[in-house]
Amino acid sequence: MFKRKKRNNEFDSYEDDIMNLVTKEEEIMSSYDENYQKNDEYEYEYEDEYEEDFNKEITEEIQEQEPVIETYEEATDISEEPYEEFESDYQDDEYETYMEDEFEYNKDKERKFKKIINIAFSIVMIILVMITVDVISVARYDVGPFFAIPVKKYKDGGSKAYYGLGYKVIKYKQLQGRRDKEIGFWNLNYNIEPLTIEDVDLAIEMQGNEVNTYKKYYKRFVRITSTLETVNKKDNKIKVSYQDDGEKYSLDMICTMASKKSKLDNLEKDKEITFIGTVTGFKPKTKNTPNTLYIDNCFAEQ
Repeated sequence: MFKRKKRNNEFDSYEDDIMNLVTKEEEIMSSYDENYQKNDEYEYEYEDEYEEDFNKEITEEIQEQEPVIETYEEATDISEEPYEEFESDYQDDEYETYMEDEFEYNKDKERKFKKIINIAFSIVMIILVMITVDVISVARYDVGPFFAIPVKKYKDGGSKAYYGLGYKVIKYKQLQGRRDKEIGFWNLNYNIEPLTIEDVDLAIEMQGNEVNTYKKYYKRFVRITSTLETVNKKDNKIKVSYQDDGEKYSLDMICTMASKKSKLDNLEKDKEITFIGTVTGFKPKTKNTPNTLYIDNCFAEQ
């Protein structure tokens, strides 16, 4: 026979009830066999009557235990549908968690990428600003550089080469020579040799083509020989002019001197003079004045 287990939970209780039902059924069947074998104690006249009575008794027993059986079946029923529903819910939760993690990962990756781009963009903008400031300062206003590092010093009185991010500035400071600043790429050469021009050639070249000629000579270190017209000791400037007979090609050159004012005392007007300097400005002719070039950092001799 079956051993009874300790009822630890509801499932064990249902199992015990089923076992009791099976035990009762076995007892009834045993009783049926015994009564059938004992002819003297046989209570039924026919075997059919006995079987009918037996079935009736069995049916009553089963009906009494039907609620227990149904409850047990409900408790032990493991159909595919709940399992599939559980598996589906689990998979949905897992997939949703995975998608959330993936979204957060991509979001974090995107934030890092944007941060790197912003940093790189800021660095590029800072570099461009530095280069622009130095280019404008040196090329237009003859000051600076502010963001380039002095690397080399020339033995000519004090000229220096400055290197920036992709550009080079040479700050000329000869004792008696070139005194301007020049900016270019790192391959910019040191050059103290002036471009020699005859005043008549320059005057003819500027006639009718003033703007292009000025652009051609702008920021060029030049040497020109012409006639000294006036001396301005107060502003330390001299005026050198070329004049033809018809005054068609007349040209004035205003030179701002780099030498001391005392040097002007030795200059004589209306005589030939040779000067060196850097072209920095231009004023087109009017009805009363000819074309005028402005030259800075000049040294002159007669």
